[in-house]
Amino acid sequence: MQNSSLYLLKRRLLVLLTVLLTSIFLQQVQAQYTLNGSATQNNCHCYTLTRAVNTQQGSVWNNNRINLTQSFDFKFNVNLGCVTNGADGIVFVLQNQNTSIGGNGSGMGYGGISPGVGVTLDTYQNISPDNDPAYDHISIQLNGDVNHAHLNNNIAGPVPISSVSNNVKDCQWHVLRIVWDAVAHSMTTYFDGVLRLSVVNDFTVNVFSGNPSVFWGFTGATGGLNNLQQFCTSLTPNFHTQANQSRCQNQPVPFFDSTTSFGPIISRKWDFGDGSPIDSVNVNPVHTYATGGDFIVTLTVTSIDGCTEVSTQTVHVGSKPVANFTPNDGCQDSTIAFTDGSTVLNGSVNTWYWSLGDGSTSTLQNPSNTYTSTGSKIIKLAVNSADGCLSDTAVQTITIYPNPTANFGFTNNVCSGGQVTFHDSSLVSSGSITSWNWDLADGQTDTLRNPVGTYLTPGTKQIILIATSDKGCRSAPVTKVLNVLAKPVAAFTPHAVCQYSSVVFSDSSYSFGGGTINSWWWNLGNGVTSTSQNPSTTYLTAGQIVIA
Repeated sequence: MQNSSLYLLKRRLLVLLTVLLTSIFLQQVQAQYTLNGSATQNNCHCYTLTRAVNTQQGSVWNNNRINLTQSFDFKFNVNLGCVTNGADGIVFVLQNQNTSIGGNGSGMGYGGISPGVGVTLDTYQNISPDNDPAYDHISIQLNGDVNHAHLNNNIAGPVPISSVSNNVKDCQWHVLRIVWDAVAHSMTTYFDGVLRLSVVNDFTVNVFSGNPSVFWGFTGATGGLNNLQQFCTSLTPNFHTQANQSRCQNQPVPFFDSTTSFGPIISRKWDFGDGSPIDSVNVNPVHTYATGGDFIVTLTVTSIDGCTEVSTQTVHVGSKPVANFTPNDGCQDSTIAFTDGSTVLNGSVNTWYWSLGDGSTSTLQNPSNTYTSTGSKIIKLAVNSADGCLSDTAVQTITIYPNPTANFGFTNNVCSGGQVTFHDSSLVSSGSITSWNWDLADGQTDTLRNPVGTYLTPGTKQIILIATSDKGCRSAPVTKVLNVLAKPVAAFTPHAVCQYSSVVFSDSSYSFGGGTINSWWWNLGNGVTSTSQNPSTTYLTAGQIVIA
C-alpha cells in the first residue's frame, strides 16, 4: 500500500510540474508581442490588425528589441483583404519608443510614429495630402510621414507592391521579406520573392540618434473604407528531396529543409514514417529505408517565438529489384534464348542490362545470342525498376557444347541389286555421338550407326549423314556419292555339236553401262568350267547339254 501511495504521489507531482511548465511557456510566448487597438491574435503566429470595419486601427509589437548593428532577414505572410476598393494598408515599422503606439487611418497606423522607419504597403490612393499613385504601392518612409512629396522622409518608392498586379487586395496570402544588412546599412524589400525596393541609409545615425536598439512590429488602419488586414510571422515548414534523385530501398535519401520562417528555427523534428527514431538533430537529414513503399514524412518546426507548424509529404521509396533469369546450355552456332525472371516487390522492372559472356550485350528483356565458340560462358544480368532502383547483378554460367563432325565410309561401287554397308566415323570433341540420321537414297532412311542399303537400280546415289551428340548438338550434314552400276548381260551363241567332237563357244555378252566385261565364268554342262572368254570343250555323251 505504501508503494502504491508513493507512486500516485509521484504521478500527481509530475502532472503539476507539466502544467506549470506549459503555463510558463505559454506566458513567455504570449509575452513576446503586445497588441494594441483593434489588433487580435488569430493563432500562435498570425494576427489581425483591422477587421473589415471602418475607422479601426491596430498595432502588434514584438516586445524584444533588435539591434541594428546586427543584420536580419525577416519573412512575413501578409493578407491585405478582399475588398477591391477597400483601405487603407499596413506598415512594417522600426521604432524605439514603446510597444503601445499606433496612428490613424490615413497613415495606416504609422502616421506620427517618430522617430521610425516604415515599409508601407498602401492599398488606397490618398491624392491629398499624401500624393499617392493610383496603384497599390510600397515605399520606405521615415518618422511616421507617409507623404510621398516629402523627399526627406520618402526615401524609396513608391512602386507597385506586386510585380504582377496593381491590386493586391485579392484575399490571398503573400510573402513580404525585409532584409537589413548592418554592414552595408541597406534595407531591401521583396514581395512574393521579387525585389521591390532597396535603399542605403544608416538608420541608427540618421533616424535613431545613435541608438541601434529598436522595436519592430506592424501597424494597420481603416477610415471611411475598410478591409480585413492580417499578417503572420512566417512559419511555413516544407522540405524536398533532390531533383531527379531515385529513392530506393537501402539507399540513403537526403532530405532538405526549405521552411520559410520569420526568424530562426529553434527546433526541428523529422519523422520518416517507417517507425525509425525521430531525428531532432539534423537540419537536412539523410535517411535510409530498409523496405520500399509509401511513407508519410512529417517535419515539425518550432520558431523563435514558440510557434509550431507541421508539414507532411508522402515519399515513395522504390523496392530493390531482384535480377534473375533462366539459363540454357546450348550448342555451338545455335541460337540460345534467355528468359528474364526478375521481380520487384513494388512497381515493375523496365530496364535490363545483359552481359552475354562473349563480349556481346543486350538491353532486351528476353535476348538471344549465337555462340561461335564452345566452353563455359558467364552470363550477367542487372535490372532497373521503374522507380530507378538498381538490382544486384545475377550471375550464372552456361556451357556451349561442340557440334559433331559427321563422316562415314563404304565400298566404292556396287552393282544394281546389291547391298552396301555404311561405316560411321563421325567425331565430337566433347561427349559422345548417340544418334545418326541417314538418308541412304532411293527412299531409304536409317538411324543405325552402320546401316545397310539395297540398290535395285543403277545410277549415282547421294548418301547423307547427320550425327547428334549426347548434348543434343547436331553436325552439319555430310554428303557422299555412291555409284550403283548396271549388271552386264551374259550371252553366247549356242551350238549343235557331235559326240566326241570339239566345240568353241563365242561370248556375246554386253554391258548397259558401257563398261568393259573383263571376267567370265562358264559351266559347260559336262563337268567342265572355264574363265576364258571363248572356251572350248568335247562332249563324250550325246543328249541335251545346259550351258551356263
